[in-house]
Parts: sequence; structure tokens; C-alpha cells
Amino acid sequence: EYVFLANIDPELQLEVLNQVRNPKFVALDTMNFWIEGKLPELKRTLERVDMIVINEGEARALSGESNMVKAAAAIRALGPKFVVIKRGEYGALAFAHDEVFFAPAYPLEDVFDPTGAGDTFAGGLLGNLARWGRTDMKSLRLATVMGCTMASFVVEGFSYDRMHDLDDARIAERLASFRKLVSFDDWDSL
Repeated sequence: EYVFLANIDPELQLEVLNQVRNPKFVALDTMNFWIEGKLPELKRTLERVDMIVINEGEARALSGESNMVKAAAAIRALGPKFVVIKRGEYGALAFAHDEVFFAPAYPLEDVFDPTGAGDTFAGGLLGNLARWGRTDMKSLRLATVMGCTMASFVVEGFSYDRMHDLDDARIAERLASFRKLVSFDDWDSL
């Protein structure tokens, strides 16, 4: 029901999508190579997806905008209702339903290898949307935080080595720490 079209030729992405029967939610990843070399094909594919997950440079290239809010609006006009812009060590921006959400990256003392962080982020994001079976803004916010949480683990080791010993308890612990990091619910009590 939930489909993630990983970063491959947009014509192949569309071919894969054409083989899926009645997907509930489709997300897509791309890169500058496809944006620069196969833009018409990418735009045809974007018309059929619900979400795009890209980094800032790709968002600029695809939209022609340097401002991320304007870039997201331009990309949404191409078809995806949801635009998630990965910002590496600075977190991610999620745009949907005329709302914007920012999730910071989890602060780490040591980053060993950023390889795979973007894919791990997307897996955490999409995996949780699929698990909850919802794509409203509240779910998107929480899934974006989970994407950032999962990416924080993968960068602590080489490739996906850090993921081997990861369990639900460690994820829950980091998520609780992440929640405390970004919470300022006590604002009204001052």
C-alpha cells in the first residue's frame, strides 16, 4: 500500500509505479543527475506521487527557487502534496496542507559516516506513515522526527553497521531524548 520509489531513473520509477495496484501512498526520491538530465520524465513521474523526499540542492534545482518555502510550493505545483526537504546536519523541513514543519537533526558528538543517512531518514519517515496508516499533518510531523531519529543512528557507524544492534528500546530512548530536545511546552508557565 505504501510505495517508495528510490533514487533511480524516473522512467524506471514510473515503470515500477505502473506495476503497483492501488497504492495508498507513493513517495519518490531523486537527485540532481535526473533533475538535470531527465526533467520531463521526472515531471511526468511527479504527477503521480504523493510525496517527494529531496535535499536542499535538489529542491533548488527542481524548483528554480533558492528559498525553501518557495521551492516547496513550486514542487507541490508539479504534483506531490507532500514535500520533505532533507537538510543534512540541520534536520528536515516538511511541507503539506499549507503548513510547514521543521525537525532538527539529533545532535551528536561524533558523526562517523553520513553515507545512507538520507535513505535511512526516508525509511524512518515512510515506514512510520505506513505503520500508522495516516498521512495527515500530525502524522507527517511525527514521521519526520522519526526519520531524523533513525538517521542519527546510521551516521554513528560505517554504512549501515550501526543498524545491526539497534532495537526498539534504543529507538524509543533516543526518540524520548529527541522529544525533550525540541519541547518547549512550558512556555505558558513563565
